[in-house]
Amino acid sequence: MLPARIIPLLIAFSLANASENPPSAAADSTVAMPEIEIRRAIPVVKAPLNAAPALTANKVVYNRCEVPAPVVALTFDDGPNPDHTPRLLDMLKARNIKATFFMVGRCVVTWPHIVKRIADEGHEVANHSWSHPMLTALSTTGLDSQMKRTHDAIVKACGKVPAHSRPPYGAIRANQSKHLYDTYGYSTIIWDVDPLDWKNRKAQAVKDRILAQTKSGSIILCHDIHGTTVDAMPATLDELKARGYQFATVSQLIDLEKESAQETVVVAPVMAAPGAGEVKAEVKEVKAEVKPAVKEVKAEPAAAPKAVSVP
Repeated sequence: MLPARIIPLLIAFSLANASENPPSAAADSTVAMPEIEIRRAIPVVKAPLNAAPALTANKVVYNRCEVPAPVVALTFDDGPNPDHTPRLLDMLKARNIKATFFMVGRCVVTWPHIVKRIADEGHEVANHSWSHPMLTALSTTGLDSQMKRTHDAIVKACGKVPAHSRPPYGAIRANQSKHLYDTYGYSTIIWDVDPLDWKNRKAQAVKDRILAQTKSGSIILCHDIHGTTVDAMPATLDELKARGYQFATVSQLIDLEKESAQETVVVAPVMAAPGAGEVKAEVKEVKAEVKPAVKEVKAEPAAAPKAVSVP
């Protein structure tokens, strides 16, 4: 049985994910993309099954979230794309689904009007570097150059401050993730569902892989630069909904994990004096104010990121 405090959040998700009829797909245009080298994503390293869960309050990197309900985050990388992102936005709008877009800075400055539409329609904007390099090969100065230029471009295009970043290819060092968190407040977002849509350009294969891998709390990786990925979305989204899944932005999914983690705190037993008999662990239920709906992504952060000098 779900904790009472989580129920209002799930009701809010249910209302926000009410289905509508999708529109017909718009015809593709032919606009050149900025040259960005896209190589295969590096497989996510999964924690051992017996590994202790990380404390939510201290988490900086997320592959997925532990949530008490079938809620998932749909994410799109490497855009915006002038041919495919608008079609995707139409599909999401028709189904009242909010997603998270990890955008490349050079694309942001080329098509800022698409970035503005993404934000205006309630989706979350996030940082995917300036030119899609392998971040592990960069110095701290190079990392800051990639991230700050993109951060500033996103803010200029839509007025929203990104709260998360995703490293190209999923490759980042632990000290780099900490630096991004300390400097910009970014959580590092990886994924646990990879349809390999960059490799297998078939809509059916993209759909089948997403449906096979998705579970509660999943972060789904997709790329809105590929027409076949966008072509796969209507049937994929409708089937996920039919299976009972609800959609959240990455920030909303993380908030739901934090709400769930705070429900019950188990306090370790205290050492008993000799002869005191059996000592039982004390279990305390933490009661807190029930928050109404899942929070919308805010336009302004609690604190502005620190100034960074870049070349």
